[in-house]
Amino acid sequence: MGIPLRVLLVEDSEDDALLMLRELQRGGYQVTFERIDTPTAMKAAIAGETWDIVICDYSMPTFSAPAALKQVKESGLDLPFIIVSGTIGEDTAVAAMKAGAHDYIIKGNLARLIPAVARELREALVRRERKQAEEQIKASLQEKEVLLKEIHHRVKNNLQIISSLLNLQAEYIKDNQALEVFKDSQNRIDSMALIHEKLYQSQDLAKINFADYIQDLVTNLFYSYNVNSSAITLKMNVEEVFLAIDAAIPCGLIINELISNSLKYAFPQRELGEICIDFCSIEANLFKLTISDNGVGFAQDFDFQATESLGLRLVKGLTHQLQGNIDFISYNGVEYKIIFPTKNF
Repeated sequence: MGIPLRVLLVEDSEDDALLMLRELQRGGYQVTFERIDTPTAMKAAIAGETWDIVICDYSMPTFSAPAALKQVKESGLDLPFIIVSGTIGEDTAVAAMKAGAHDYIIKGNLARLIPAVARELREALVRRERKQAEEQIKASLQEKEVLLKEIHHRVKNNLQIISSLLNLQAEYIKDNQALEVFKDSQNRIDSMALIHEKLYQSQDLAKINFADYIQDLVTNLFYSYNVNSSAITLKMNVEEVFLAIDAAIPCGLIINELISNSLKYAFPQRELGEICIDFCSIEANLFKLTISDNGVGFAQDFDFQATESLGLRLVKGLTHQLQGNIDFISYNGVEYKIIFPTKNF
């Protein structure tokens, strides 16, 4: 038994076709073939059967190798295409190879046919295996994307459930200080839930648009603390920066703590005030976050590094987690400036 080979033979000469078929049989192939020599027959053959290789004469009365090659390309099939002709010149052969033909052979030298066919069949197999591997990788990546979106969605939902439970529990608490603790915890949870919501909504599951996140986070905080936006205004100067989750969560929690502090303590009489947020890239993978207000500020003897405030201790710890530095100024209000690096993605 020879090696099965399905050949689409584009040739107007029956004698030449028989010579090529005999050569293939001598080379150990068991050939199944169809001989055609018109564009219509070529189109029907491509659509109706599965082929291993196309062997094509260059010039025929009603058809040509370039036209046949064009049909193969338009079909989307990756078929080895070998030109076997007695009339082709070197320049014409080179042009055909550039157009996508895999080899050309002179009819007077059919000894080259078997090695050429064997080589092109091997290379076609390699291309098919590579394409299959790429499709498998693509399918695997798509599955992982769906899984990651589902994970972020579920994490967000679970965090919102915890937030809702805290809210329900708070209804039974009469102590104002305890209520504030519950509200602070709820806002921290909401800030993390918002990260996961942005991630599963994002086209890039690794990073989120942090400018959009900051806008939504601050809007939620203003609503949570029942802030009159006509009295306390917000100024934002935030570049369109994309952060990965390992930077977005601590940075989001920092913003949550500092904006919450301003809303709770900077304007005790609900007087007119302003809160500013600036976030920008200083250089590649290095960012600066500045949050300030023009409220009452801290007492002159306030020691930021030795503070017992849970919120500010969290800010310092999260800044350390980001491998960043924080500067604190209390003059005509407060200003926090944090500079931190991020990984290159």
